[in-house]
Amino acid sequence: MVQSDESVTITDTTKLLEDVASLYLNQKFSDITLLVDDQKLYAHKVILAVRSKYFESILYEDAQNTNQTEITITGLAFDALSSLLKYIYTGTIDFSSDVESTLQVLGLAHQNSLTDIQTTVVKKLKPLLNLKNVYAVLNTANLYDLEELAEACHSFMDLNASEVVTSDSFTDLSQKSMIKLLQRNDFVAPEIEIFKSVAKWCKKNNDVDDLVIQCVRLSSMTVIDIVTTVWSAKLFDCEKLLQAIAEIVGVKTKTSTSRGFYLLDENLATAQHNAEVIVGTNTSWLLTGDGNTESKFANHGVDEESGIIVKLGTPSFVNHFKMRLWDGDNRSYSYYISVSLDQKNWKRVIDHSLISCRSDQVLFFNQQVVQYIKIVGTHNTANRDFRIMSFEAYYKNDIPTIRNGIICPNYNVATIEKKTIVIEGVNPPALLDGNSLDSYTYHKIGSGNITIQLAQPYMISTMRLLLHDNDGSRQFRYFVETSVNKSDWEIAVDLRNEDCTSWQNLRFKERAVVFIRITGTYDSMSGFSYFLVSYFECPSEM
Repeated sequence: MVQSDESVTITDTTKLLEDVASLYLNQKFSDITLLVDDQKLYAHKVILAVRSKYFESILYEDAQNTNQTEITITGLAFDALSSLLKYIYTGTIDFSSDVESTLQVLGLAHQNSLTDIQTTVVKKLKPLLNLKNVYAVLNTANLYDLEELAEACHSFMDLNASEVVTSDSFTDLSQKSMIKLLQRNDFVAPEIEIFKSVAKWCKKNNDVDDLVIQCVRLSSMTVIDIVTTVWSAKLFDCEKLLQAIAEIVGVKTKTSTSRGFYLLDENLATAQHNAEVIVGTNTSWLLTGDGNTESKFANHGVDEESGIIVKLGTPSFVNHFKMRLWDGDNRSYSYYISVSLDQKNWKRVIDHSLISCRSDQVLFFNQQVVQYIKIVGTHNTANRDFRIMSFEAYYKNDIPTIRNGIICPNYNVATIEKKTIVIEGVNPPALLDGNSLDSYTYHKIGSGNITIQLAQPYMISTMRLLLHDNDGSRQFRYFVETSVNKSDWEIAVDLRNEDCTSWQNLRFKERAVVFIRITGTYDSMSGFSYFLVSYFECPSEM
């Protein structure tokens, strides 16, 4: 009998790795010495070339170095090269606390496509950023297109913009770094200071195709800045400067965006963000977030155009306000809100100056760069005092549809949660409690009506209501009017000539609505003359 041979494979990679690692900086078997800063690093050509494109290039592609036993390495720190050699031999790496050496390791890792090292170096560098090293780190990040590291630098520079832009090291930034930094809307420093530093940068560096100077936002300066400082620098042609002046004074539409912080979903009008109320009476409560105490409110007289002014800690992008008007009774207010960067040029972003509002105000508008917010009350149905219990300012990514400065809701806003109330009608709580089976709100036909007041204006084109009709045995006739001020009414739906039962899905031409007045004109039940509604919804969610 012939017995077949069986092959056996023995694997011992651990011993192999240990043997290769033992050669790290070991003069034994070394055939190349790397000279760095008058210090020697012993290595082995074949290992270096196999593990590193950088060393393959200088050892084998450079004919002058092919037969050399010593090579001087320039442009690299000893610690950086030593760290790379350790990785080549052992698969591990140590980092120096010196940022310059760490950046050199990052460069070597990029040249050798060592993505693991790149990721580790980026994580190490982010917490080490300071006003001395951020310029070199940003240049390196942009050189190697390391977006995560560049964004970390940008975030740090945004928070320290005034110091960054006036630092002598600002001129050390590369053209690419300058362009990417200055194009950011949330790099916020006075534009004239940015210009002065850019002018210094242009003297020291070559601004190819004028790409850096074009990042200066002339229309964010004052006319005095342009005439006294920018003009004499001769970095812009006269036509460009005149165009900017025209934008500043409002002769031409502004084409550039102002700089401001983007802080998503966070209330900017707080002491933690250095916001403060600089105009108004009894204002200490306004930014505390305590909007539920009736005795705490900021106020001003409705005849005072100075209003209540909130100053944010820094110019910021804003597109959303939340405000609670004092609502200890059923009074209504009218008001408008303007925003500004300098308290000189104001833009009205919310105009409810002829509209009745009460309680919680949830307001959206097209994004603006804002530092000052002025709230001016124009009317109070009870007296001449405009009162605010709380105020918040936000930037939101997702905002509802807005038409003519008013929200177009796609959800029911006629709810107790949204501070809607019934101001006319018997048993008013029944209409908004969501229970359409057990109760109803009503009025006597020929006397009164059912009137609903929303907390603020909404653009509305649909409503839905449930008539309390005893399972269809009772018919009603009615009509619906809307108003924004309880004085000027417009008919939305006229059903005075139709017998109606049960659910009513109403559609009409879209308009701004605060008050909804439903007036019954006919009740078919013998011996009764009442108009009864069990449920109301606006807009209709059906």
